[in-house]
Amino acid sequence: MNKKAEQLFKQDKKQEAIKLLVADLNKDAHQLPEILQLSTYLVQAGDLEQAEELIARSLEIFKDNQDLLYNLGNIYYLADKYDKANKIFKNLADDNYAFEAYFMLAKTLDQQGKRQLAIMYALTAVEKAPKDLAANELLADLLLANGNFQEALGFYKTANKIKPEAKNYFNMALCAMNLKEDYQIYLKESKRLDEQYYLKHEKKLADLQEFIKQGENHGGK
Repeated sequence: MNKKAEQLFKQDKKQEAIKLLVADLNKDAHQLPEILQLSTYLVQAGDLEQAEELIARSLEIFKDNQDLLYNLGNIYYLADKYDKANKIFKNLADDNYAFEAYFMLAKTLDQQGKRQLAIMYALTAVEKAPKDLAANELLADLLLANGNFQEALGFYKTANKIKPEAKNYFNMALCAMNLKEDYQIYLKESKRLDEQYYLKHEKKLADLQEFIKQGENHGGK
């Protein structure tokens, strides 16, 4: 990794960092760490097309390199090319690349409307990295969206043990409300951690309360 480029990028001098890496690679294209670094910086700078071209060229030199393929999969995901992303992440997961492959495959499958499969791969990601915050949050979010409220609640609790977040406490309240359990304690914690987030999403809670109330009234007729 080019330390000078890293320092420039951290100082928000993104284009300078990118130019430095490009110049370095023009002298010697066989520098895999710099290629990975440049592709990451291009993605973060929003230049997905250049990042994709860089990795495509680099794969001609470093054929089937899994780190390059993983970065390419991320680029496809961000570019909404989910079929291409799916293929890469599935191959990496089959090769047991790392938990990140399962994590990104789960996200890709969810975007493709394949939630049950997404849950399966998200669960594998959590099993491989049980203390990873993003993996636990993703699995909890997928379970919540799928109506598996009890299971979702458990993974939100795990996520909050790693790092308490207002969003997770708010979603725990949604789970508890659907389970007809006490949810006020979760709402209070969500509001305490980030009042702006709480106020922004308060209507979602009111809508759910009304929906549940209507369902109860309908069931009582």
